[in-house]
Amino acid sequence: MGLIIEIRKIPPGGVRLSGTLSPDELDLVFEGATLAGGLAYDLGVEVVSGELIVRGRLRMAAELTCSRCLRIFGTEIRVDRFSFSQHVKELEIIDLTENLRGDIIIALPIKPLCAQRCRGICAHCGNDLNLERCSCAPGSGDARWSALEELKLPPENKK
Repeated sequence: MGLIIEIRKIPPGGVRLSGTLSPDELDLVFEGATLAGGLAYDLGVEVVSGELIVRGRLRMAAELTCSRCLRIFGTEIRVDRFSFSQHVKELEIIDLTENLRGDIIIALPIKPLCAQRCRGICAHCGNDLNLERCSCAPGSGDARWSALEELKLPPENKK
């Protein structure tokens, strides 16, 4: 169903809307993320000179996969400054669901980390470097650049 606002039901001076929308209502499904609860919203809604103005906060608990060590960790996705405005007519009905969904998607981290100091996994043996050390030799760099190591450059002229 989502978050539907009927303009004619907004009293002068506005109204405060609080509640929770389920991930199913928002149609939120992500690879590498499990949304552990609903989207909690706390919004101030008012109509000023024919303009619907909505401001507030959004929060959603999630379990993400760390991009370095591949462990699953819990976090809270937050939007502290949600805002929406649109010119409206008195009998209009506005569905804010897509706007809420979009702001939560934007708030998801591009590279989720379980901790800033996460050391990740060893590229050779696969050990989680946060839990144990490995005896693998440090890499010698990217093999695709090895041809440049054999390049002979002429000496620089110093003037």
